Amino acid sequence: MDEKLTIKLNGTKSPLNGNERGGEIDDLDKIANELGTNKSDLLNNNIIKDIHIEQIKIWHGDFIDSIQFFYKVTTNDRAYLIDGNKHGGGGGNETIINFEDGEYILAISGQYGHISGHGNLDKLKFITYIPSKKHVIFSTNFGNNSSTLFDMSPAPGTAYTCFFGKCTNRSITSIGMYEGKVLSSQDKQLQRISDLLFPNKPYNFPVLEQEITRLKYQELAPQVRNGKIKFEELTKNMKTKAGHLEKIVDMLLETQKQAIKSNEELIQGKLIAYKDILEGILTKEEIQTLLSKQTELNQLEEHLANLKIN
Repeated sequence: MDEKLTIKLNGTKSPLNGNERGGEIDDLDKIANELGTNKSDLLNNNIIKDIHIEQIKIWHGDFIDSIQFFYKVTTNDRAYLIDGNKHGGGGGNETIINFEDGEYILAISGQYGHISGHGNLDKLKFITYIPSKKHVIFSTNFGNNSSTLFDMSPAPGTAYTCFFGKCTNRSITSIGMYEGKVLSSQDKQLQRISDLLFPNKPYNFPVLEQEITRLKYQELAPQVRNGKIKFEELTKNMKTKAGHLEKIVDMLLETQKQAIKSNEELIQGKLIAYKDILEGILTKEEIQTLLSKQTELNQLEEHLANLKIN
């Protein structure tokens, strides 16, 4: 079975689809109130770690009389089951859509009356997806009237997470949805790192990457400095011990630099020759230690240089 995906609010709202009449309604206000905060903080301060729609209730006849969403919201400290407000009128037949674990809305389609002062949201159809089953579900059409068609779908990699719209005391007149980024296991790991580094800021990969690079540079820079000092001391000691063959030590190290970047037969031959010459004075272990330290230092320097470039 596939893993359950996490959905993070990203602050993006879909266009409002429907007739413009009626008062504004927004379930994020209810969620914010339940969490003891406000809508702005929810969108800007990384409070919600995961949000899923658990159920939708729709009351309908010739049009959509009313609608109610039910949510599971996870924060840093716990998970909350939050009932959105029932929006709209009091008539119609009730239909319930229950969401499976991890199921989320891929798209919504419908129809609405466009006549100013009279139009309602006449039809609704939800298209959902269950990751664990790789299964797309099409709900039935709710409502009967034929009017202006609309289709709405979130950006790639996102899902619809929270309802807003307009209504009267008799009907739903328009619908919109907040988008949330669908996070995989790797995304969630990066999210946790981001939360540690920036606990009060939304996840932003470029910013996270920049901060990790900065921290890594701070870690590597002193290692390179200390590595250079130790390698220079080791080289000096080896050259002193080599006596009149100290130039061969320099030639050995220069050839080793070339060998790190190229495995050409000529370079390898020179490397073996210089080792053979020095083995008359230095032990094999001493020569190998010198070359190993040079390779380690070279790798650290390259890593540090790449961090500067990036």
